[in-house]
Amino acid sequence: MSDNLGSGALQSAPQSAADNVSTAPTAYDEIAGTISKAISSVTGLVPAFERRHTETVQFVNRFRSFSPESIRSTIAAIDANPELNSAGKFDVQESRATLQFLDAFRPVIDQVEEFLTNLKFTYGARKARAIADVLQTLQIAKGIGRDPSSAGVEAHTKMIQRDLRKPRVKTVKPPKPTEVN
Repeated sequence: MSDNLGSGALQSAPQSAADNVSTAPTAYDEIAGTISKAISSVTGLVPAFERRHTETVQFVNRFRSFSPESIRSTIAAIDANPELNSAGKFDVQESRATLQFLDAFRPVIDQVEEFLTNLKFTYGARKARAIADVLQTLQIAKGIGRDPSSAGVEAHTKMIQRDLRKPRVKTVKPPKPTEVN
């Protein structure tokens, strides 16, 4: 293709970024897949693992803030005074197992939360570095694109600018209260 605009030669239309993306799995796809499978297999190791469900969230949240020490105190009280459990409402063995579960898995939760926090940061940091480079390249492209012999660069500059637009978050306005007469 010629850079001479007066020659009548056709310039190829710039491709979108999506046209340049390979569909073959990358090394990162393979690593992410391995991690995903590992997470799925680890989930199966957690005894009585319960998935979050809208029907149980409110129940769990209602009791989440209570200290596990109240479970220990109740176990001690029932051990010392078995008549307290005459209704059979409190399962001492199950509650002991629950305390063991809580004690064992608290460090795991902390580790998973730290991993998630750092994975999200890594994700954001890599994106930030790439976007910073995009913005610098865009400034260079704008300068080169002002040259009439660089029409292709100008077209690519416009596509980069289009793709840089941040998606707008729609704000939902509360409905206006209706007047009751």
